[in-house]
Amino acid sequence: MGVLNVIKGKWDGKVGQLVGAKWKNLATLRAYAKPSNPNTEKQQTVRTVFKDMTSFTSLFTDMIKYLTSLDTRGQSVRNAILKINKAQVDAGTFNKATLLVNKGGLPNVTGFTVGTVTAGSAFDCTFTAPVATNITSKARIVVVAVDGENKIAGVGDALLSTGTVNVNISPVSGGTLDIYYWIIDYRGSSRVGSYSGYTSKTV
Repeated sequence: MGVLNVIKGKWDGKVGQLVGAKWKNLATLRAYAKPSNPNTEKQQTVRTVFKDMTSFTSLFTDMIKYLTSLDTRGQSVRNAILKINKAQVDAGTFNKATLLVNKGGLPNVTGFTVGTVTAGSAFDCTFTAPVATNITSKARIVVVAVDGENKIAGVGDALLSTGTVNVNISPVSGGTLDIYYWIIDYRGSSRVGSYSGYTSKTV
């Protein structure tokens, strides 16, 4: 139902085949167009990928709220990750191996190695920290391990200078962990980081 505002000389809402609405702080009046909800095969594929990616990332995004360099102003960490992976959504293919969990201009670690992983126990990872003038002594490595099938995830972070990090998770026997890692550093109250790397491990 439309509402007429006589003082402002405008109405809001639908009246007959006309719709009153605001556009760039202007009162507008336009013809009513019935909204469409295309259910094409392409649209179904995009929705499936969006759903799968959302379910997967929701397992760990709350854990990395303060361990990401993504721009989360006005949006959640999950939505920020979905945004930087828009190409996957548009292509209709969710690929965990190419999923970006973080991005930034810092160089990444090399020689990242996952130690022995046993069911029910946290595990260690080792790596070689890059030597770069834009990395400070406060820099940390962040590691996220996700088992999408069993709906579990764990996070570990440590000073980059230590060369090792423990990931707090209780893996399930026979499960597969998708493991993402990146550097996070601090510039006052802001954070900068590197692009996330990826590996996987069978428990």
